[in-house]
Amino acid sequence: MSPIDSESGRKSLQTTLRQRLRQALGARPLLTRPSDRNAETGSNRRTVEIVLAILLSTLLWFTFTMRETHTRTIELPVEVVNVPEDQALSQYPPEIVHVQAAGEGWTLLRLGLRSPVVPIDASQSQVQVIDAVSEFLPEVQVQSVTPAVANLFKERRMVRVVPIRPNVTLETPATYDLLAPPEVFPDSVIVAGAVSVVSGLTEWPTVPQAFQAVRDTFEVRLALVDTLGGLVEKDVEDVLFRAISREFTEDTREIVVTVQGQPSTRQLVSLEPAAVEIRYRVMLSQYQAAQQAMDFFATVSWDDIRRDTTGYVEPHLEVPDGIELRDVEMIPQRLAYYQRID
Repeated sequence: MSPIDSESGRKSLQTTLRQRLRQALGARPLLTRPSDRNAETGSNRRTVEIVLAILLSTLLWFTFTMRETHTRTIELPVEVVNVPEDQALSQYPPEIVHVQAAGEGWTLLRLGLRSPVVPIDASQSQVQVIDAVSEFLPEVQVQSVTPAVANLFKERRMVRVVPIRPNVTLETPATYDLLAPPEVFPDSVIVAGAVSVVSGLTEWPTVPQAFQAVRDTFEVRLALVDTLGGLVEKDVEDVLFRAISREFTEDTREIVVTVQGQPSTRQLVSLEPAAVEIRYRVMLSQYQAAQQAMDFFATVSWDDIRRDTTGYVEPHLEVPDGIELRDVEMIPQRLAYYQRID
């Protein structure tokens, strides 16, 4: 259909719709006071017909308009392709280009909704973006592109392994403690990119996260941050984060202090006091084990006593293996000693 025929058909349709609206409006006012149900039903039917006619007219107008040629500026994402295997980009070109294009309305609308990715050939050092877009979108006439030129800076490609740092804040309930520092699996990532970019990497953090009331075994997957704009390739995109917390309780135990390394079987010195009080926090499930453990003791070295000139020595505390103790405190921390003469 030629533009003249299309314009004539549209005007004829508008004239017909206008006549029908005039007839419907002229037959009876919309705001009437019907005397019976039949009159009210007829008025409602005419109102519906008018609304439908307006909607149909609008739809047809929009359809004819979208078949015409329009000019519009659209944003299109960019993807770099054909990077040589032994090279990598040291700077990434703009991720989006602004394209002013002329074409059929439906085509421009489809491009705006779909946003196809424009390929930029990295085998060249400089690319005329308008040529790349025109080749990629032959269905429209590209009038201008911003930016007009894409400079592709490339360097030698480098591969290395860097540790992963979990950027996580954990909070446990008041009576809970972490048994060990949290771990991530895997604990490192293989990265590849330009030498100037990769050589400066010392670690790769995860996306910041905060968790509260962490208890028992806590696991969650964390994504790695991607702040380098696609310049670096990673062999993993997320890691498993694991933290283990257990409930602890406070307890005390009195322990007799012994002197080790005396040259005689006879006790040569006495300690004052002879026992110390040990205050600690222990995992709730190990409470009884800590109270009954035989390898929970304190000692003073005879050599320390011989070298001492103050009259006080510090006992050495031995805690049992396999029992998780926290905040261990010995009272008193220093003991007096005196020579026995009996």
